Amino acid sequence: MPVLTRRSLAALLWVIGAGVFAAFVVVVGWRPIADALANAHVGKLTGMSLVTVAALWLRVYKWRIALGPAPGAIPLFWMSKAAGEFSPGRVGELSPLLLKRYRTPRIAAWIVLDRVLEMTATIGLGVAGILLIRVPNQTTAILAASLISFSMLAALYLMSKRALFEWLAAWAGSESRIGRALLFFAEAGSEIRAFRGAMPGAMVITLIAGFADVWAGMLLYSAFGTHVSFALMAAVKGLHAITSAIPLTPNATGVPYLTAAVLLHEVGGVSSEVLIAAIAVAVAITNIVFWLSALAAAPSLRSANF
Repeated sequence: MPVLTRRSLAALLWVIGAGVFAAFVVVVGWRPIADALANAHVGKLTGMSLVTVAALWLRVYKWRIALGPAPGAIPLFWMSKAAGEFSPGRVGELSPLLLKRYRTPRIAAWIVLDRVLEMTATIGLGVAGILLIRVPNQTTAILAASLISFSMLAALYLMSKRALFEWLAAWAGSESRIGRALLFFAEAGSEIRAFRGAMPGAMVITLIAGFADVWAGMLLYSAFGTHVSFALMAAVKGLHAITSAIPLTPNATGVPYLTAAVLLHEVGGVSSEVLIAAIAVAVAITNIVFWLSALAAAPSLRSANF
């Protein structure tokens, strides 16, 4: 049986996502969707775009502050986030470690820490939103959020235990491939502890960016004439994050957007045509913002020998 490469897997995920989206367009009909797009408020969509830009570059700034200029924090950010978007469980965020120059315990530790910070902030805002509004299967959603948060924190705690990985490396043989990998994790654990002083500032930046994400979502639906409360949008963002964290349903499959759309439809009363139009616009704007920003950072990519 042929093995899927990273590129073919990403293509397959996008095909699945496009298929899910196309199916809903067929069910709803293209004319009401086209009408919703035609009547969208351009000014509010512009505001949503600007907030999205601000949230993205806040995260770039966080990486720059945490890593400093020496390891090429800005190009590492773009590489990590681009690969993470298309990979199951966002494991692609570890892609900078594929480059020998950046395969260091410090880089590995920061990528893991940043993922934990981002998920904790998004899920935390989501749980707060879920508690403030009535949502279907509220208990299940909170349990899923708690399970994911506990799993991340438990993994982070274990990773910080250098002695454990050194013991495992000695047991596996320090010169073996597994042993060398375990020693790498032991060093990364030490680096996690070294980042403790930077954590308060990084958490503040992550929370501000998370609030900006929620605000951008509110502006998006406001552009289509639909009011979505802060609590509901926070719950939507949290549910999206929980679903995209499942290895079988990364963003590219479209499933996280579908689960978020169900919540907006059932709780917020958002019409199907507005949901489809808004999701299409959101995906387009976020991708345009991301790739134009990456293009703006191209000089730093070249200087880092990417």
